[in-house]
Amino acid sequence: MWIKNIKDQTLVLLVSLTLGVALAFSILAVIAAFVIEDAVISNFLDEQASHIEKQYAQQGNVPPLAFSFLEVFESVGAMPTWAQDNINPDRIDGEIFTADASHYHYRKLTLSEGREGYLLAEVSRLLVVTHQPRILVIFLLVFVVAIAVAVFLAVKFSQKIVNPILALTDAVKHIEQPATSARLPELNFELGYLSKAMQTSFDKLNKVLEQEKAFTTNVSHELRTPLTVLKNSCVLIEQRGFVLEDLAQIKSSAVQMEHIVNVLFALARKETIAQQPCNIIITLEQAILLCRVPQLEQFQIHFDVPQDLTLLANSNLLQLLFINLFRNAAEHASEPSISISYENGKLMFDNKTEYLPEVDITQAGIKGDKSDGIGQGLYLVSRIAEHFNWHVTLATSTQHFRVIIKFA
Repeated sequence: MWIKNIKDQTLVLLVSLTLGVALAFSILAVIAAFVIEDAVISNFLDEQASHIEKQYAQQGNVPPLAFSFLEVFESVGAMPTWAQDNINPDRIDGEIFTADASHYHYRKLTLSEGREGYLLAEVSRLLVVTHQPRILVIFLLVFVVAIAVAVFLAVKFSQKIVNPILALTDAVKHIEQPATSARLPELNFELGYLSKAMQTSFDKLNKVLEQEKAFTTNVSHELRTPLTVLKNSCVLIEQRGFVLEDLAQIKSSAVQMEHIVNVLFALARKETIAQQPCNIIITLEQAILLCRVPQLEQFQIHFDVPQDLTLLANSNLLQLLFINLFRNAAEHASEPSISISYENGKLMFDNKTEYLPEVDITQAGIKGDKSDGIGQGLYLVSRIAEHFNWHVTLATSTQHFRVIIKFA
């Protein structure tokens, strides 16, 4: 079958519908023409018969006839033989077809004293539809032109209907290709809603794939160092026996791994997008309690944050963000002191440090040259901030390190 796509199918259906409707109306028009023609002749004969019957009742004879093609017979026997043979006495009127192509209509007359006569009319000249082939030719030409115009319109209508669907299909095929930034077209009516819904689904799918890719990359990178520390500790224990420093190192690596996994899983889970008003002071205090970094127990933490300061965020992610900041400060601060302040929509974490990083430690796996951390830097902080459309920047001066979180 030559139909290969929805465009061909729509075109066939519209053209078939057009031809079917045109043919049906054409047949109906021809039938109506013949019916009207017979009805006009029948009504004409009824009027003439009524006039003849009225005059006959008054004068006692047949009045003069106004038309030459009309004849009145006062009995059936007075009619020509061919007429007698074709008249149905049980009917009031009827038609007679002859071999010489002449055409007759008859009408029964009610004369005086119960006598019945007949009005016979040779109506061949009145048959406009039958005996005027020019009309049929004109009708046929008009019919052909109308069909051609209808088919042309059907083609245009099919294009109007199908082209948006084809455009959407082509866009979907293109957007399925890897590394493409194509967008689905903006369409009207229901197709517009469908296009937007599909684009939203594609965006969500791409976001999920990006999150999965980022999670896989981060897990493979961020966990490599603490796993290496654990393996090295096991090798050293096998070679020289167990010492207390090994236990501390193993516990530290385990806590680091647990923290990293919690952050990455929280970022990867869709439900962490749900947000609610969070009190900053309360969340900071909870983060300190959950941090589980021994060094942080010796720190003095100064708050300069309004007691009623609240932000729209996910409480779990916000806790993980603060925990990561406290861990970084505990690992790299040169003095056991952290200052947290809020000003003009910015939350700032300050601590002193013996070195200033020369690289952007908000990127994955980046750490300063003198850092002995695992290389996660503040990347996880920036990742969490992205979920809330916040912006993380660093401000450094001589032996001073500041993390600034600007709220959107």
